Amino acid sequence: MYSFLFNNLRFQIAATVFLLIIEIIYFIRPKLRLLSSRFFSLLMISVIIYLIFDYASAICLIYMNQVPRWLLRFTHQGFIFFLQSTLSLIYLYTDLYNRNQKRYSKFKISFIACLYIFSIFFVIFAPMEYVLEPDGIYSYGPMADFVYLIIVLYMILITKNAIVSYKKGINKKEQLYIFATMGLWTIFGFIQMLVPKMLISSVGLTAVILLLFLSLENPSEYIDKETLAFNSTALKLMLGEYLNRRKPFYIINIDLEDLDILENQLGQDVRVNLLTDIRIYLVKTFRLKIYRFTNQSVTFILARRYFFRKEEILEKIQKRFENVWSIGETNVMLNAHLDVITCPTDFPYDGLISELLTFIQESHSYSTSKTFVRAVDSEIKENYERKKNLLLFLRQAIENKEFEMYYQPIFNVKENKFTNVEALVRLKNKTQYGFVSPEEFIPMVEKNGMIMDLSNIIFNKVFSFMNEKSLRQKGISHMELNLSGLQSVDSDLPLLMNKLLTEYNIPADSVNLEITESVAITSGYMLKKNMDELKKMGCSFSMDDFGTGYSNLSQIVKTEFEVIKIDKSLLWPCFDEKNKSLQNAKMLLETLIELMLKFGYEIVVEGIETQEQFEYLKKQGITFAQGYYFSKPLCENDFIEFLEKNNK
Repeated sequence: MYSFLFNNLRFQIAATVFLLIIEIIYFIRPKLRLLSSRFFSLLMISVIIYLIFDYASAICLIYMNQVPRWLLRFTHQGFIFFLQSTLSLIYLYTDLYNRNQKRYSKFKISFIACLYIFSIFFVIFAPMEYVLEPDGIYSYGPMADFVYLIIVLYMILITKNAIVSYKKGINKKEQLYIFATMGLWTIFGFIQMLVPKMLISSVGLTAVILLLFLSLENPSEYIDKETLAFNSTALKLMLGEYLNRRKPFYIINIDLEDLDILENQLGQDVRVNLLTDIRIYLVKTFRLKIYRFTNQSVTFILARRYFFRKEEILEKIQKRFENVWSIGETNVMLNAHLDVITCPTDFPYDGLISELLTFIQESHSYSTSKTFVRAVDSEIKENYERKKNLLLFLRQAIENKEFEMYYQPIFNVKENKFTNVEALVRLKNKTQYGFVSPEEFIPMVEKNGMIMDLSNIIFNKVFSFMNEKSLRQKGISHMELNLSGLQSVDSDLPLLMNKLLTEYNIPADSVNLEITESVAITSGYMLKKNMDELKKMGCSFSMDDFGTGYSNLSQIVKTEFEVIKIDKSLLWPCFDEKNKSLQNAKMLLETLIELMLKFGYEIVVEGIETQEQFEYLKKQGITFAQGYYFSKPLCENDFIEFLEKNNK
């Protein structure tokens, strides 16, 4: 009898072992409070109850001559009901996952409720037959037939939703997992129908749960491996959940402003250690779910139940940041602030999640406030809207190549004429924005993946101008082009440059590429590789804006530039009579020029505005001079006229 009992329960035993492992992993790990995740939790509970009834119904069948008839029927009713419930929860879970947590309409809720009521009616009143034979046991009848019909209906609905989502490009990888899940369940279903005595449904259901857990609901997918906070993917999902609830909530973003500097001073681990310490403090103190949003910020959400504590929470966080944080044996004060965003006051319920994430990340950049807690005000909203609309304008400008090139002459002190020129990109919007500064639109172009398109436009316009106007014959030996951080480390840069130089018949040695000091120091291997390849072609390089970045002379010496461009911020204090450190400023500038000349660099000083400045710099031995004293940036025609007038 015991071997007969084991043979008929072996699949349930195997399913129980695997299911318990999944349940333990799932329930002990931190989880998101998504609507779909709540249904998955219900699903995990439902399948456990289903397994209990599966055991009970099988045991009652084996001993059906010894147990009351009502108990035999009750265990089968429970088995059938929770089997159907489990499949319906799988449907609801996958459907909510594909709907991005959007709530159901009243019609759909009514449809699902009616289906449930109808199922309960059949489970209570439909007949059921039982078979006990020497080689196995099983049950059949209208009750079982109906639940199989319901299961098939749910499978069709799940597959249909997955097909629609896949065609729309929504979570395409995840849809493949759903197809695999339904395929797996179909296989087990056919086996159960063809060989009813195998009682394999529990194994099939456990396999389906395992596949869903590993592919869609695995908690580790939402955890940042370094800090153990929830990651940005989890934040995106939770924000969608909160917006769908259409109830007010706060988003609090803690932004650490000096992490890059601390990392340079104290090592690479400082970033992770500090963010981890902040997460631990917030979790222990307030029992909040913390999200690592960016490399220098963590975020949490305050739902309605926290509203009465909001001011207390913000005040405690501020006081904590007024004290030191420990990094090993070093104590540091963190320069940080809180951005507080209120939904829907600051951001509507029907807004795009991608826009909300951008708003969270950049809201402090639109504010002039220097306080620790920074709430969204009208200025921030206006600046955000401007930037959003400007991005649309930038996309259109790149598509239509609406950028203009201006050229600022550079005076060669030794040759006493203008031999170099810097190409500067300009963008004008005649109706709304007027002149848009490159300092504003270049970072936007980089961040939104348009920098190489803009580079193509700039290079084509500049090289076409050089070719058409024969600038070398007019005395211009070098055209200086600015490279952004992303351009300078783009692996396709040498190929692009070679292609365009060949196309416009431009000698490579007439092109000088400018890279800012901070990019030169932090870009590493890829920048050096690109510089080596471009130098082999004949191009030269300038370090631009020297004096504005993290000046590191040892790194500068290692990076093979031909020219150092000293920023105006080092020149102007030398001629500011109100500057109490005027002599120190001159000493610093003179020392830098002397040092760079000894290293063998040619020196350009930018921002020269007076003859006094120019005469002073000539005495220091600079090679080139640039600034409004000679000329402002000029359009193409005005630049040619300038050369014809001044380079005789």
